[in-house]
Amino acid sequence: MLPLVLAGALALASPAPSSNAWDGVYTYTHDGGRTAGGSPILVTWRLTLKQGLCEFHGEGFQTLETFQCSTHDSPSGLEVRFLRYPPPATGNRFGVQVYKPGAPLFTLSRSKGRVLTRWTGFVPDEGVDRKPAPYLKKVQ
Repeated sequence: MLPLVLAGALALASPAPSSNAWDGVYTYTHDGGRTAGGSPILVTWRLTLKQGLCEFHGEGFQTLETFQCSTHDSPSGLEVRFLRYPPPATGNRFGVQVYKPGAPLFTLSRSKGRVLTRWTGFVPDEGVDRKPAPYLKKVQ
């Protein structure tokens, strides 16, 4: 079942791509190593696409963020753009508006049976390569 935040975005989400071929749940876990005290630095990002709805959620080491997104067909696959923070929020949990509505976040494409992610406006960690690579993986 989709979170209420995502369900409430139905009227605001852009139309679904020409097919629902991208529908599903995709995850990527960034491994930033360990802290000086030995705790793991892990952040898991989850992209949920369902019938034109789009939600992006990150949770883990010093991270807790959710926002609604929109999807747009692109020559290379599917572009994911920032739509808004869940109402009534106007920014992240610190009140900072990191992204503007419509800002490109990343593009998904397919190659040889894999989903490739090309980070654009969103970067899960500064050390992550912006070249297309199999970051987000379809899990559902």
